[in-house]
Amino acid sequence: MFKSSIVLLFLSLSASQTEISIVEHRIIPDEVRALRLKPTFINWSLGNNFLLLDSDNSELFEISSSGKIKLSYGIGRRNHRYGELICAGISPSGVQIVDRLENEILTLDFNLNPIQNTSLKHKIFPELAQIDPWGRIFLYSSTYNGIYLFENDNVMKEPFIDFSKDFYSNYCVEDFSINSNGEISILGCDGFFHEYSQNGMKEISIPVEIHNPEFLAPLRDDWLVLSRDGDCLSMMTLQSINISQMNYPIIDVVTLNRSIAILTKEYIFVLNVR
Repeated sequence: MFKSSIVLLFLSLSASQTEISIVEHRIIPDEVRALRLKPTFINWSLGNNFLLLDSDNSELFEISSSGKIKLSYGIGRRNHRYGELICAGISPSGVQIVDRLENEILTLDFNLNPIQNTSLKHKIFPELAQIDPWGRIFLYSSTYNGIYLFENDNVMKEPFIDFSKDFYSNYCVEDFSINSNGEISILGCDGFFHEYSQNGMKEISIPVEIHNPEFLAPLRDDWLVLSRDGDCLSMMTLQSINISQMNYPIIDVVTLNRSIAILTKEYIFVLNVR
């Protein structure tokens, strides 16, 4: 059963500034639990739908705005595929998925039917991935201590961002993200935020003043850093944003233009920021 309601959420940025967000409160359909799926990743799909990944079961599915579920075909344990899917998103080529264990990029059509699998010639086994606005895929590899660029069905031999040069060997990355301008930000396990230009040049590094930061998301000209408990910090103003009204631990966060989608165990919250 699918339900949706609209509530108002006030994001307090400072004593002199308050942003009002309208939140679309979507309940995860019962069918998801019936299929024993536990989403760990969320991204926007076409038509106000959402792509969700269950990394533990290597399953991809889509939830429409009406609550209808569309399962992918040819991947996942139902089809005897035992990789580890870490990222999925829309690109000009279709729906692209990164499989860490198989070290490859899967391409599906928009009905989630397989088109092709492309093995990464460089054995980077990425732990994190992001798709930029032009369909290029950026892959973080702790093994090679950097972020690699995949485009035109090839992965670069040299890292796009080399953490050994910018920081030190074995630098730990908690999360990274790309905004609509192609700029990249990094959230280190050391609690520091780093911003990079479109060309992969480090521009700023500042500490993140919230407890246990885990998620990083672009929002217009800003970057938001969030904890699993719902603490949120604007990296532009360095002001806290109060989203405690959700009262649910965060599993994943994704942004699109002025909207923020937050995945929890039971719900998807959509915040439209003005």
